[in-house]
Amino acid sequence: MLDERAKKVLCAVVESYIEKPEPVGSRYIMKRYGFDVCSATIRNIMSDLEDEGFLFQPHTSAGRLPTDRAYRFYVNYIFQEYLRKKTEEIKKNIENLTKKLRKLRNDMNSLFMETTHSLSQATKYLGLALLPETDKTALHRVDFIKFKDDLVIAIVVNDKGIVKNKIIKANHEISQQELNSLADFVNSNYKGKSLDEIREDLFSRLKREKIFWDNLISKILKMCQEALYFSREDVFVSGLYNIMYLPDFSDIEKLREVAKTIQDRHLLIKLFENIPEDEEEIKIIIGDENPIEEFRNFSIIASPYKEKDKSLGIIALVGPKRMDYQKAIMLVNIFAKSVTNALSE
Repeated sequence: MLDERAKKVLCAVVESYIEKPEPVGSRYIMKRYGFDVCSATIRNIMSDLEDEGFLFQPHTSAGRLPTDRAYRFYVNYIFQEYLRKKTEEIKKNIENLTKKLRKLRNDMNSLFMETTHSLSQATKYLGLALLPETDKTALHRVDFIKFKDDLVIAIVVNDKGIVKNKIIKANHEISQQELNSLADFVNSNYKGKSLDEIREDLFSRLKREKIFWDNLISKILKMCQEALYFSREDVFVSGLYNIMYLPDFSDIEKLREVAKTIQDRHLLIKLFENIPEDEEEIKIIIGDENPIEEFRNFSIIASPYKEKDKSLGIIALVGPKRMDYQKAIMLVNIFAKSVTNALSE
């Protein structure tokens, strides 16, 4: 357990390093934060904090740097108090942003491009958004277009305005007119139902009435099932250009690693899988707390967004461990709640 003075010294070191990425010395802390003790006392406290695993020295004569454990303590220490103090400011920002995002609610691509771009511009970190899982959203319409002899393009639009294209195999004998009839059948019978429900009903039809269907119809229904299956790969990312100017990524090799990581959609999906969508609170993952090795040099601030009471996806910021947590937490909170309001009204 840390006493109150040690807590304040630790927070001062973390904030100083966030402000300027250089080893922090006791003299600087004493002057910058107005401690009423001498620098030697501060140095002793910092030494004790190092023994406890909160700080480390890059070399003997240098000041100290925070560890992942220090960032975690700092976030826990400031989190509730900071949000409480900023309640009115947060509420006002949510109201203003909701008005802006409400205009984009029928075009989810534009909504999340705006959200991730604005988050990144405001913080200089990576803005991320996980779109609603397609299978859980409702069908608006589907179209089938004959592409080649045995290939068909399925164009699926859901109730969120998300357009998905998929090339599927089909019987080479099927004509465009028959494909149009199939699309009409799906649209008239299943509009407003989730893709999960539609596939399940198609499967039941096949199983229940297969003695009445000829081989061609069976293949068409199976094709329809395949057309309405999508893996979850819809992640919007903005801000690679912005993080290039952070001192944490001034090394070109580090920047290449970042670019490689965020371009891997499977890694990003895996990252989001470790962030619960059904929890109200903001999730903060710092460095080695992340089960995904490729993200252990980062901190992630994430929050779910909803439509009424149904969880749809996640808004997040990914940045260096030396991120401005107060600002990042507030902005993710504002954007997640604003997206929720825009989609729910």
